[in-house]
Amino acid sequence: MLDRRTLLLGSAAATGAILLSACGRSTTRPRPKAGTGYLKVPGARLYYETRGSGPPLLMIHGGGTDAGSFAAMAPELAEHYTVITYDRRGNSRSHLDGPPADLRLDQQADDAALLLKTLIDTPPHVFGSSGGAIVALELATRYGDRLGTVVAHEPPVPAVLADAAAQQAKYEAVYQTYRSRGAQEAFRQFIAIDPGKEDPAADGDYPADPDFGARIQGNQEFLLAHEMLPFIRYRPGLAALRLKLPGLVLGVGRYQAKIATRIVLALADRLGAEATPFPGDHTGYIWRPREFAGKLHAVLT
Repeated sequence: MLDRRTLLLGSAAATGAILLSACGRSTTRPRPKAGTGYLKVPGARLYYETRGSGPPLLMIHGGGTDAGSFAAMAPELAEHYTVITYDRRGNSRSHLDGPPADLRLDQQADDAALLLKTLIDTPPHVFGSSGGAIVALELATRYGDRLGTVVAHEPPVPAVLADAAAQQAKYEAVYQTYRSRGAQEAFRQFIAIDPGKEDPAADGDYPADPDFGARIQGNQEFLLAHEMLPFIRYRPGLAALRLKLPGLVLGVGRYQAKIATRIVLALADRLGAEATPFPGDHTGYIWRPREFAGKLHAVLT
């Protein structure tokens, strides 16, 4: 099953053997094929997809997944927006030019900014989830005056917590397990950190992108080796983010996990903002795409 327990940072299967069924939940709405392309950026080649027309909306996926995370929700939003999704560097179809290296958040924000500069000429809205929400925060910090509303849904930034060192140490331990005992055991440890409540809608079927499960298996080791620690160690630029208010929205899922919810509430408190509830769990856009899209559209308008 692909559920919140295996997607705390948006990451894929604990065992690395998940294949999502192409049958199961169906939809009566037509799903127009997305436009696709590649963009050369320093050190990598980014794969992207575009759908719809209207105000631009960039959507940033979490760690270990790819643009397919939004395959169910993007067509719903394409009725109102030009929706841009992409595989972040090192994941799935966005290949690095050289050997794998630790990701940097400034580089992640620059990738997104270059993509936006290439594809649009009006200020975009931004939605990021989990690890993608951290990228959205850094994008808002560095390029806030060029953006519309930025929605960061459950960013895993334990640096804002009073017990930040203890929480970050849990992920440092996962990394050491990965180095000494391998990815499978490390993911078991990773999942146990903050499993949260399970959304009844998260039954494992994902017909919106039947290749998603097979495609993201290759991202698992990259997440553990090069993405998890740089993201977990991230310290939000609070002063710059305050300048973005009220155009910065902090989202929290209805089916909450203890640490993820604590982080959102603590970050909201430090920014002088409020947490905004969204349908579903940490990846509600996968399991409740129409409901989640409706809430996001309401927030953006």
